[in-house]
Amino acid sequence: MDEKTFVKFQIIAGELSLDFINTLDNRAVPERRLELLPTYTDLVEWAMQAGAISASKRNALLSVAEQHPREADIVRQKAAELRETLYRIVTSTLRNRRPSQEDLRSFNASLGEALSHLELSTARGEFRLGWAGEPLRLDSVLWPIVRSASNLLSGDDLTRVRECGADTCRWLFVDRSKNHSRRWCDMKVCGNRVKARTFYRRQSGRSRARAGTVRNL
Repeated sequence: MDEKTFVKFQIIAGELSLDFINTLDNRAVPERRLELLPTYTDLVEWAMQAGAISASKRNALLSVAEQHPREADIVRQKAAELRETLYRIVTSTLRNRRPSQEDLRSFNASLGEALSHLELSTARGEFRLGWAGEPLRLDSVLWPIVRSASNLLSGDDLTRVRECGADTCRWLFVDRSKNHSRRWCDMKVCGNRVKARTFYRRQSGRSRARAGTVRNL
C-alpha cells in the first residue's frame, strides 16, 4: 500500500499504552464510536507512528501480513481485546475500584507472552534489553504496548493519568504539567471546543437576559 494513503494518528497521551487505548474514538458515546484500527495494517501503522516499532519492522510485518491475512486479522482482534482489557483496568483504578480478576488474568497472560520475548544483549560494551528479532511474529506489534502498560500500572505515573474533560471524548493521558492541571487530551481540539461551547452558552444566556429586560420595560 502506498505510504501516502495511511492515516495520521494523534499521539498525545504521553504513554504508549494509553495512546493505544485511545484508538477507539468517541468511546463515551456508543452511537458515535469509531474504530481507528479496523485492519492489521492500521495497527502496524499506528504502532510505527507511536514509536512502538521501527519503519523497517513495520515494512517486515506488513509483508508477513500480506502473506498470511487470516492470521493478521486474528492478531487485530486480539489487539482490540487487549485494548478493552487495558481500558477497564486503567479506568477502574482512576475510579478507585479494583480491576476484575478476569481482566488481570487476561493481561497477565499477555504480559507473560510479551516478556518471554525480551532478551539481554551487548552493544559497544553496554547491556541492552530488547525484543528477540527472529522469527518475525505478527503479534510482536503488541509486545511493546503490553510492556508499556505494565510499567504504567506498576509505576508512579499511574497517579497522573487523567481522562479528557470533554464529555464526548474521554481520551486518557498522563498529566505531566508542572501543577498537574491539564484537563484536555489536546488543547487545540477538545480544549478549544469546550471553551467555545462554554462561551456560546454564556453569550446566549446574556442575550436572553437582555431580551427579557427589554420586554419588561
